[in-house]
Amino acid sequence: MPRQPLPDGFVPVQVIRCRWEFRYLPGKGSWEVVIQEHADGPATELMTELRRPSERSLFGQYCTLEGIFIDYVVVVDSSGKAVLPDVPTGVCGEPFPSALAAIRSLPYHVDEQIPVRRVESEKAFRAGCGNEFPDILRRRGQPGAAHQIWNPPPQGLRVCVYRITKKTPSTVAPRGMAMGKLESSRILKGSKLRTLLNALDAAPASDCPSNHTRFAVLTPGFREAYVELDGCHNLLRPDRTLGRLTPDAVALLTK
Repeated sequence: MPRQPLPDGFVPVQVIRCRWEFRYLPGKGSWEVVIQEHADGPATELMTELRRPSERSLFGQYCTLEGIFIDYVVVVDSSGKAVLPDVPTGVCGEPFPSALAAIRSLPYHVDEQIPVRRVESEKAFRAGCGNEFPDILRRRGQPGAAHQIWNPPPQGLRVCVYRITKKTPSTVAPRGMAMGKLESSRILKGSKLRTLLNALDAAPASDCPSNHTRFAVLTPGFREAYVELDGCHNLLRPDRTLGRLTPDAVALLTK
C-alpha cells in the first residue's frame, strides 16, 4: 500500500499499527516479533497532525543525518477503506515530533504477536549479562507518572545485577560513566514476573537524587529498564522517565 495524503472528509473509526520488537519467548530465546494492535475512535489529534502541511524552505538548510523510524499505521473509516497516510515533515525531511507523539499516544489494544526471526537462543539469552555494564541511572531522566512499561507484557525478563566498586578494573568508562561489575543474574517468569510487572507499572514519579552502589538491568529482549537496588530505588523506564519502587518490589530482583 503506497503512502498518500488523507482524502478530504476522511473520518477514521480505527487506527491499526504494526511495530517490531525483540522479545523473550520462554524456552525459545529472544525473537524479533511483529506486534499488531488497534485503537478505536476518531483519533482527532492524530488527524489534525496528519493534515498539517509539510514545511519547505526557499533557502539552503543545514540538516543533520538522522534516521527516524515511523510506525506503520493505517487509518480505517466506517466503510472499511484503509489509508496508509503521509506523515508531514519539517524542512530537513524529518517527521514532526508532534505527529510521532500523536501516533504513539493512542490507547492501543494488542491483537496479535507474530514471531518472525530468532535472534538469540534460550541458552544465549540466559547467559546474556555482560561482566560489566555502564551505570545508565546516573544519566537522570525526567520524573514520570506511573504507566505500563511494556505492552504487551513480556513472558520472561532477564535480570542482571551489578555492583559499582572502585576495585573494578574499568570503574570509569571512556565517557566518564561509572561501570558496574556483574554480581548475579536470573530469568523471572510466572507469578514472580507478574508481581514485578505490576510494581513497575504502578511506580509513581520520582525526583529523588541517589548515590546508589548496586543496580539491575531488566530486559525482555529489547527496550531495557534500570533499577537502583539501594539508595532511592529509582526506576528508569525505557522512555527515560523516572519512577520509584518499593523495597518489596526491589527485593524481587535479588531473591
